Amino acid sequence: MTLTKFEIHSRKSENYWDVRKLVKDDFTLKTDGNFAAGELDFDLFEVNEGFVPSNGDEVRFEWDNQKIFFGHIFKVNYTSDEVFSCVAYDNMRYLKNQDSLVWPVSTLTQRFTTMCKSAGIPYRIVKGSNYKLPAKVSDGVSFFSMLQEDIESVYTATKERYFIRDNFGIVELCAMLLQTSGEVLIVGDKSIATSWEYDRSIDDAANVVKVVKNSKKDAGKTTATASDDPNNTVITSQSASSSSTISRWGKLQIVEKVNDDKMNSAQMKSQAQSLLKQHNIQESSMKVTAIGSLYFKVGSIFVLKVASLGDIGIKQPIVTVQTCTQNFSSKNWTTDMEVSL
Repeated sequence: MTLTKFEIHSRKSENYWDVRKLVKDDFTLKTDGNFAAGELDFDLFEVNEGFVPSNGDEVRFEWDNQKIFFGHIFKVNYTSDEVFSCVAYDNMRYLKNQDSLVWPVSTLTQRFTTMCKSAGIPYRIVKGSNYKLPAKVSDGVSFFSMLQEDIESVYTATKERYFIRDNFGIVELCAMLLQTSGEVLIVGDKSIATSWEYDRSIDDAANVVKVVKNSKKDAGKTTATASDDPNNTVITSQSASSSSTISRWGKLQIVEKVNDDKMNSAQMKSQAQSLLKQHNIQESSMKVTAIGSLYFKVGSIFVLKVASLGDIGIKQPIVTVQTCTQNFSSKNWTTDMEVSL
């Protein structure tokens, strides 16, 4: 558990500063699989040697001789105790750039390549997709938004889940590993994990969906409804239980408005049913704090072995890391994660 490199480079010069002795011992690296740049937060003591960290400076960080982070400073805060508090982002930060693009029929791989070239960042295809996405127009939105829409479309059509990550300055397109045939790391009560937290929520759930069309042609409103009410069933419940979620949760209704005169009743009913499938679910989330390890990163998998989770029907699932925060310290290095069950 050793800090082996922490350098800051100016883009205007080949010179660099070795700041290993200036950086405070506790600093964090946050990575998020939900279309966000990796963020390195660190504090530097001021020295009277002409060094001042500046926005745009390159940051290179290695831990135990392993390359961990390459990015650029985006925020510098200088305080009365003569400390620079800095925020640096990896190269995925440049996927927040916005553009207006007309996409022909093309693959996720082709679109990812185009976006990275436009953003001016290095990239690599770890696992590509051959699925042909339909033509579309992306008008004044970020590359992150474009990629999110395309990745969701690929998943809907193929059930293949893709994500993007930064690998020491190279932005990679990867496929989520849903299962494995080899040995998997076990994390649990008596192995690596130090604490955990499990949440279930229906805050964003809906078991009644109305699709309403404001039609000039029909001179009024046309409504199609999908419900999980067993006495007025349009679509079967997504719950594994035979009982209705309305009887268990109460009525949770949302309304979707459409402005398409060409949409007929059957299409509206189909849309209502599709929305019900998306919303008639109980969301669950799991947070795990573990002893610090570089094994943990967005997209990595492990077996979660927690005895008391078995009491509520969750028995040693293989989970995937969705977000990861490495709390680096020479004294107490820990890893905080959100995982999908």
